[in-house]
Amino acid sequence: MLLAKEEGLLNAVIENAVDGVIIIDSLGIIQLINPSACKLFGYKKSELVNCNINVLMPSPHKAKHDEYINKYHHTKQASIIGIGREVEGLKKSGDTFPFWLSISEIHLKGQSWFTGFIHDLTEKKASDLKLINYASNLEKEVNARTSQLDKSNKKLKDEILQRKLIEEELLASQSLYKAIARNFPNGVINVFDRNLNYIFADGRGLTDASIRPSDLVGSNFIKRLNPIAAQTAETELRKVLEGEQRVFEICENNNYFIMRAVPLHNVKGEIHQILLVETNITPQKQAEEEIFKSLQKEKELNEMKSRFVSMASHEFRTPLSTILSSAALIAKYNTTELDPNRQKHIERIKSNVNNLNMILQDFLSLEKLDEGLITSNVATFDCVQFVKEAIEEIEGILKPNQHIIFNSNKSTITVKLDKHLLRNILNNLLSNASKYSDNAKDITVNIIQEEKKLFIHIKDQGVGIPPK
Repeated sequence: MLLAKEEGLLNAVIENAVDGVIIIDSLGIIQLINPSACKLFGYKKSELVNCNINVLMPSPHKAKHDEYINKYHHTKQASIIGIGREVEGLKKSGDTFPFWLSISEIHLKGQSWFTGFIHDLTEKKASDLKLINYASNLEKEVNARTSQLDKSNKKLKDEILQRKLIEEELLASQSLYKAIARNFPNGVINVFDRNLNYIFADGRGLTDASIRPSDLVGSNFIKRLNPIAAQTAETELRKVLEGEQRVFEICENNNYFIMRAVPLHNVKGEIHQILLVETNITPQKQAEEEIFKSLQKEKELNEMKSRFVSMASHEFRTPLSTILSSAALIAKYNTTELDPNRQKHIERIKSNVNNLNMILQDFLSLEKLDEGLITSNVATFDCVQFVKEAIEEIEGILKPNQHIIFNSNKSTITVKLDKHLLRNILNNLLSNASKYSDNAKDITVNIIQEEKKLFIHIKDQGVGIPPK
């Protein structure tokens, strides 16, 4: 019966660990991998078991890993075993990601096994994983085995030998279980009785806090907590004793912990213990606070931007109107010998003023959107002629030898739209098409009417937007 309990605890910890756990043999072949590790690397379990661990490594470590293992077997000089460090993993998709790797070596029946513990460093907050309870099924399996032994007519010597083998397996399971607990990153693995007293406790968190696991056994978990954390923990753990799986957070000594608890059943199906895995999530909480502060700062900057846009909108409109009027008057004085040069400068003034006016319209639209003041002024007009006029206005700012090629599947297309908003959209797209295209690169504008749908396609030959 002790074997079933220990194996149940072992499987529950490995299969439901938030971090990845991989066990390889002395040749580097994967013997066991938990779901968290499969998810991190993007593989199914069946795709990795019995494969060389180097499939999860990017170059150059992929090609050198077998050499690393052989060197360790000959020299017994560990460069990473027992020493955690940050490494890179290779996902099935080909992407790499950083993680913290801790490796322990375990000797069972004359054979070396290596257990790797993987903590994903790209995650801001550890995802909530449910711990699945396998204890009942394992105890039923032991029951079946015991029943078979009772029905058999083996001699007493064979029965003693069988019990000895079971005890050896139990010791091996306990050794592996403790190795997992003591290398569990930023956390502690606990087992409580129904009174919430410690039966087992071990893990990296206790080592970092200079707490000996033996000092906790027999003491009450709730009494170790501050009043607020104690109330939350006791409420949640009582629900676990009723058969629920619970995930909750507590704060203790300015540190934040996420607690995952599942009930453990005995052979009769009764809940007699609780398995609790606690993980320190203080860094993630601190990161959340920093993000919140950044968002507040961004909000203040946006408010300042809106005030500036409102001021600039009113201050720049009158000078722009004056410049446009002056440019129109200058165009009438075309009787002198300097008329070609004057006309050239006039066109430049008009082009730059129109460009500034488009920028101003963008600011105004942004301001009104922020204030919720955008309203539609719908009118009926010919969209083909409207787009042609928009193209004529933009031609003054085209780069040398740039041309706009216009096509429409119909000569006239009547629409009911807001002219002002549509003009802003066309000006924005056409000016960007010119701005981000090289000289002599054509811009194509196509209008297509299909039943009650209208499509306006603007295509340039610019650098485009990077896929990422």
